[in-house]
Order: sequence, then C-alpha cells, then structure tokens
Amino acid sequence: ESLMAGVPLVAIPQAVDQPANACKVEQRGWGQAFFKPMETVSSTALAESLRQVCDENSMYRQQVQCARSELAGGAPRLAERSVSFRAVGDLAWEDGGHEAPPDVRAAVQRAWQPPYFIRGATNLREANESAEFWFHRRNGSVLAHADTYCIPAVSLQLTGRKHWRLMPHPHVNMSRWAPNSHDGGIYRTDLWQPAWEATVEQGEAIVFFPNIFHETQVPEEGNPECTVATTFQFQLPVPARYFRAFLPTHAMSHLYYEGHCLDLWHSFATLQAPKAVRPTEDTKQIQSQHAELFAALDGDGNGLLSLDELQDYLAAQKVPAAPGRRFGTPWPRWFYSEDYFYDWRTSMDGPGKQQRLEMEVELQRFRAEDSLAYLDCSPPDGKVSARELLQAMLQWHVAGASFSW
Repeated sequence: ESLMAGVPLVAIPQAVDQPANACKVEQRGWGQAFFKPMETVSSTALAESLRQVCDENSMYRQQVQCARSELAGGAPRLAERSVSFRAVGDLAWEDGGHEAPPDVRAAVQRAWQPPYFIRGATNLREANESAEFWFHRRNGSVLAHADTYCIPAVSLQLTGRKHWRLMPHPHVNMSRWAPNSHDGGIYRTDLWQPAWEATVEQGEAIVFFPNIFHETQVPEEGNPECTVATTFQFQLPVPARYFRAFLPTHAMSHLYYEGHCLDLWHSFATLQAPKAVRPTEDTKQIQSQHAELFAALDGDGNGLLSLDELQDYLAAQKVPAAPGRRFGTPWPRWFYSEDYFYDWRTSMDGPGKQQRLEMEVELQRFRAEDSLAYLDCSPPDGKVSARELLQAMLQWHVAGASFSW
C-alpha cells in the first residue's frame, strides 16, 4: 500500500514476517528499518529517521516512485513480469505475504494442493496458507539467512534443480552476539560454516527445522531458463527433541527476540498456557512448581507420567476467563491466533466449524505426544520420571531467565 501510494517507510519490525519485510524495505531503498527495536528505537533516532525519509528530495522517495511505476497495471502486469524473467531476475512470490495481489493469491491458493505427505486438517491449513513460490533464473541465489518460523519448513522443487548449503544457529552466550539472521547478515562474521549441502532435483523436497541458516544457488548447468520451487510450513508434529537439545541456543537467537517461539514452546516444559509461568533462577521456587505439577500429572501415583496422563491433564486445562466472561479458554484454543496458525480466519459455522473441531483434536493429541518426546530424554523410554520433568523445567527457567523478558 505504501509503494502504491508513493510513500517511503520507516519499519519497526517485531515478529513473524516483519523482520524480513523490514530488511526488504532497507535493501531496496524504500525506507529505513530499526532492527532489535528495544535496543535501537529512541525518540531522537525515530525523529531523525522520519526527517530523512520524509524529505521530498530523498533517495527513498525516488526509489518508492520507481517501485510504484513498476507495480502499475495490477494482476495483468504481475503476470507479464512473472513469465518474463529477463526483466525480473529472481523473484519470491509469497502467497502469505504482500507481493502477490490478493485476487491472484486467492486464485493460486485454490489451485495449489499440498503434497501427499502433509496430512490432517491443521497441516493442510498451514501448508496452504504459508505457501510461497520462488522463481529463479540460472545462477540465481538467495543469501544465507534463518527465518523466524517456529515450525518446520519444506521446500519442494517443481522445476529445475537447486543447490542448498545449511548450518545450525551458532551458539552464543548473549543474544546481542547472535549473527544477523537476515539475508547475508551472517557473512559479515566468521560464523558462516555450512555443515550440510545438497542439490535438490526436480520433484524432490528438503525439510529444515527452525533456526537453520540456509543459502541457495541455481546452477547454470542442467537448468531451464526459469526454475520454480514452493516453500511451506507444517504444524504437526514438531521436532520437540530438537527444541529441547538446543533450547539455550534458540533462546539467544532471533527466534526469541524477533519471533514468537518463546510462547509457542512454553508449554513443552511447563504444561501451562503462554506467559502463565515466568522464568526464574530461584531453585526453591522451581522445585515447588515441579512438585505441584508432577503431583497433578501423576494420576495413578506410580511416579511415572504416561502419554494418557499428559493428554488428560492438558484436556482439563483452561485459561482463566477474561473480565466480563463466564468461561475460560480450553487448552487447544490457547494457540488460536495468527501467530500460531499462519492465517486463522475460518468461520465457526458450517465447514469452518468442522475444520476447527478437527484441528482441536489434532492439536491436543500431538501436543501431548510432543510434550512426552520433549520431556522423556534421560534415556527415552516412553515415560517421564520426576527427575526428567525437573531437568526440563530447570533448563527452561535458566534459558528463559537469560533471555530479556
């Protein structure tokens, strides 16, 4: 909307797709961006940024005017540019974002079907709503970056072949030492050390977990003029043991200070609603929370938690009723927000109601299974001991307390 109106931007990204959009604003000269806004935004800095961006003779206004002229013509013009890659170069067409006009995006979503390995109402909804299409010419590339997704992503190569290099987020002791997660930011450090690489051929897919830095390059040899890939996310199941194993690293990364993973992963260790438990380094307080929680979970009193006990406990939980309301929110609906489901707008009537009920059943079952996988690791035996629950809670509290709330 800003580009179509010819107005430059000042971006203050906070979560989800905002950091990536802010990076695009800055890279293309459409305005300025304040990354890590809690550290960089002040009244003085914001006033100076607005002064520079609003200047009638600024380069930002000139770049926005150029973009405005390119966007003129709407969907027909976009279609022409999409098939004429000599003029476009590399293009990311994000179905869930802002680059495709709404009517074109809706038409593509109606025609696009998730692949056979995506099953269940929750995953079908997520995959359809989060789908992006990537068009590259030969020798096109995407610089190394790590997305703010808190769930796994899949990139399916529809035509041509693409070479990938990937690495896990490097461990740092403080979040301000974490590498810039946006395109090419990690290149400005000595931390870019790819651990894996692979060429994904036409018809193949690559699955990568949250917090994985990745870069791609379309080889000259063996590729058509234009290659096409689609990228999407899925919700269930989640890589719970990966989250647990690398939680200290995740807590110091952009997934916590830019994304919303802190809230989404909260209940694996606490079995409580987001923000219901605040991290602390007080060992006695943690032990007290642990004793109370384990007693509530261990229904048969045998000192071990089963999958059924975890599921029964979650099913019985409710978020307290908001002021003026009589009823609290059942557990599966803790996560009914656009932060969790990519674009949750189904109706509560007719097909929308049925889909929502199916998603509630799936979410509750998988959350119990994922919680068991997260907690049961010393060693994994299908049950959670009191010691395992305490270890998970101690780790979560320490990692959370280290992160600035």
